[in-house]
Amino acid sequence: MEESFIVNDFFLGFAAHAHTKNKLETDPNKETDLRNKNNQEEAQKLTERTLDKIETDISTAGYALKDVKLLILYSSYRGDSDDKDRQICETILQTIEKRFRNQSDQLRLIGHTTAGEIENEDLVLTEVTGIGYNGLSLLAVVTNLPIGVGRTFGFQTKKEAIAQGRELTHDAWVDFNENIINRKHAQLSKTLFVLTQGPTAGDLQTLGKRGHEHFLAEGIASFIRNTREAKITKVLGGSSGDGLIAHTCRQFHGKLNNRSNFKVLNREAVCVLIPNLSDPSVGSDVTPTRHIGKPFTFNFDQKTQPKFMDIKRIDNRDPAELFAEVIFENEERRYGKQGNPWSDKKQVLASISNFEGIPVHPAIGKYAFTFPFGNYTPVCPIRVTTKHDEKKDERIIDLAHPVKSYEAMMKGYIAEIDCEKVQNGARELYRTLREDRGFGERDFTLIVSCISRRLAEIMAGTKSKTEPEILKEALSSTQLLGFLAYGELWVSHLLQEPFHHNFSCWGITFRSAIGKEPHDYVEPMVAKVPEVLQGRISTGYGPLDDLLLGGIPENSTVILSSPSCEERDNVIKKFLKTGAKEDEVTFYITTKTSGLNELVMEFPSSFFLFICNPQADKIVEDMPNVFKLKGLENLTEINIALTSAIRKLNKSLKGSRRICIEIVSDILLQHHAAKTRKWLNALIPELKSSGFTTLAVIDSEIHPQQEVRAVAGVFEGEININKKESDKGSQKFLRIAKMTNQKYLDHELLLKRD
Repeated sequence: MEESFIVNDFFLGFAAHAHTKNKLETDPNKETDLRNKNNQEEAQKLTERTLDKIETDISTAGYALKDVKLLILYSSYRGDSDDKDRQICETILQTIEKRFRNQSDQLRLIGHTTAGEIENEDLVLTEVTGIGYNGLSLLAVVTNLPIGVGRTFGFQTKKEAIAQGRELTHDAWVDFNENIINRKHAQLSKTLFVLTQGPTAGDLQTLGKRGHEHFLAEGIASFIRNTREAKITKVLGGSSGDGLIAHTCRQFHGKLNNRSNFKVLNREAVCVLIPNLSDPSVGSDVTPTRHIGKPFTFNFDQKTQPKFMDIKRIDNRDPAELFAEVIFENEERRYGKQGNPWSDKKQVLASISNFEGIPVHPAIGKYAFTFPFGNYTPVCPIRVTTKHDEKKDERIIDLAHPVKSYEAMMKGYIAEIDCEKVQNGARELYRTLREDRGFGERDFTLIVSCISRRLAEIMAGTKSKTEPEILKEALSSTQLLGFLAYGELWVSHLLQEPFHHNFSCWGITFRSAIGKEPHDYVEPMVAKVPEVLQGRISTGYGPLDDLLLGGIPENSTVILSSPSCEERDNVIKKFLKTGAKEDEVTFYITTKTSGLNELVMEFPSSFFLFICNPQADKIVEDMPNVFKLKGLENLTEINIALTSAIRKLNKSLKGSRRICIEIVSDILLQHHAAKTRKWLNALIPELKSSGFTTLAVIDSEIHPQQEVRAVAGVFEGEININKKESDKGSQKFLRIAKMTNQKYLDHELLLKRD
C-alpha cells in the first residue's frame, strides 16, 4: 500500500494594505504637491491600521505576534525633500518595531519604496482598483520554519554588483542556518526573494545606468551554481521605483532580537530566503509587446563597458531621432492627431533627449527594443547621453541591461506594449499560479509587475479589466502583495537567462500549511477508491489508477510533468507494458529504448517502437514493429511515420490504443515552445481520431516554467511528480494536477522506486 506524509509545520500569510489613492499620479507637479502634504503622523496611522488588521487576523487563526518570522513592506507614501522622506520611512519602521518589540526574537524584515502597490483589498480606500498608491502594504509570515535575510553594502560597478549578489545570497543563507532548530528544515528547497534599487532620474551614478540589477542577479546565480547545498531553486524579485519623479528609492532591512536594527537603506539590495514547505506555483508574462514596422539594424558601441548596452546607431541613423520618429508616427497612426500626445517629432525627440532613468513623458515608457537569439523579453532604454567626438557629437541610447549578442551589429525591432496582451498575460499568470489547486485563505502570492505595463494602460485610456483589476479579482480569496517595478528579476536553479527583465509580470504563490503537532509526521493511508469509472485505460500502476478512478480516460491526452528519475521511468514502463500485454496497440516514441527492447521482441503485433536517434541502428535491431528516424530536426517526418504505421495496423487488432510520447522535452529544447505547441496541436487531433489515449512526458526541471506551462496547456490532463525533502531523505510524490471535465482524487502519493 502506498503512503504519503504530511509535514506538521505551520506556514501562513497575513497581508494588509492602507492607501490614500487608488491610481498612479502621472503629473509630476501633482505628485510633488502630494508629497509636500504627506507627513509622519499620517504615515504612522496608516502603518498602525495595517498592523491592527494583521494582529487581529493572526489571533483569529490561533497564533500570536511571537509566531511572525518575516515582514515584507512596500511603501509608496513619500515625502518631497530627502530629509522629510527619510523621516517618513523611519516613522513607518519605528511603528512596526514598537508593535513587535518584546514579541519576537527571530523577526526578519525586508522591503522597499515602490511606484505603487498591487492589492486585492484596502483598509482606507472605498474603491479598490487593484492599485494602491500613497500608502503601504505589509505581509506577515507566521511560521516555525527558519527565515534568512541579507543585504548589500554599496555597489557602483559591474564587478561590485556581481560580488555583492554573491554576498547578499550568502548572508541570507548563513542567517537561515543560524535560525534552524530542526535539521530537516535545512533540506527544504528554498525561494530567494530580492528587492533592489531601481533607476533614479537625473543621477548618472545610480543603479540602472549600467545594468547593475542584471549583474546583481548574475552574482546571485553564481552563488546558486556553486552552493548546491543551499537548495535555492527559485529567485524572484525586482528593482524598486519611486513614482514618475523617482528622486529617491530606499530599501528596508532588519532583524528584531535582543536589540532592533531596522534600517532605511539607500541604493542597496535586500533579500529573504523562504523555505518551500510545499512547492510554490510560479507564473509569468514576459512578452506583452507587438513589433512596430520593419526590423532595424542596431549598432552597439563596443568601446564602452559593459558591452551591448549602448546603441550608437539604428539603421545608420541617430538612434534618438529614429526612435522619436517611430514613436510619433505610431502614436498618430493608432490614436490620430487628437490622441497623439505630441504635436510634432521634435517634441518627442526633446522628451527622449531628456530621458534620464525615468521617462519625462509616460508615453515613452511603453516603448522598448526587442532582439532575437536568447533575448526573451524587451529591453528598455534607460537614458539618452551625448558622446563628444572630435568630428561631431553623437547621441547614445543606454539600455537597462545588456543584450545577449556576439557581434556589434544585430537585427531587432522597436516594440510597443499591447494592452490586450497585458490583460491576457494577467489571466494566464493567474491560471498558472492556480495550477488547478485553487488558493487557500492563508496562501500568499507575491507579484512583481513592470510599471510600464500600467502606464501603457493609462495612456491607452483603458478603464476596465486592467491588469491590476484582473489580478485583484483572480486572487481575491488569498493574500496578495505586489508592486510596480522598474525591472524584474528571475533566476531558476537551472540558471535560465536573462536574469533581468523589462515589461514582464511575475508571480509566485506560497502554499500555506497548518500543523497540529509541529515537527511530527503523520502517515495516513491513501483513501480507498469509492468507484471505478467506465471508459478508463489502466496505467498499470495501481495507486495511480486509484487516483484516476480506474485509469486515464479513454481517448484523452495527458502529460506527465516530472524531473528525470527512476519513479518517472517506472510509470512509463508500467503504462507501456500494460498496453502490450493486453494486446492493445501501443506506440512508444523515444530517443532511447530505456530497457524496453524485450517488449519489441515479445509483442511484435501490439508494441511499436519509434526511435528518433541518428544512432538508432546501434540501439535496436531491425524489426517490422521498429521505426527508425534520423532525429528530431524534421517534425513532419515523425508525423508521417506515425500516420503510416497507423494505416498499416492489423485490422484484427480491436480495442483500446495507447501512445507514450517521450520526446516532448527534446523537441522543446530544439524547437522552442511556439513550434512545439504547433506540432502537438497538429498531432493530437490525429491521434484522437485514430482512437489513441496519449501519455506525453516532459522533464519539468530542464525548461523555464513558462515553457513547461505553455506545453502542458495543450493537454486535457496533467500528472505531476515532485521531489520533497523530509527526515527520511529525498522522496518523490505524485499528484493529479488536472483532468478536464473528469473525476479524480486529489490525493498525493509517495512513490517508491520499486
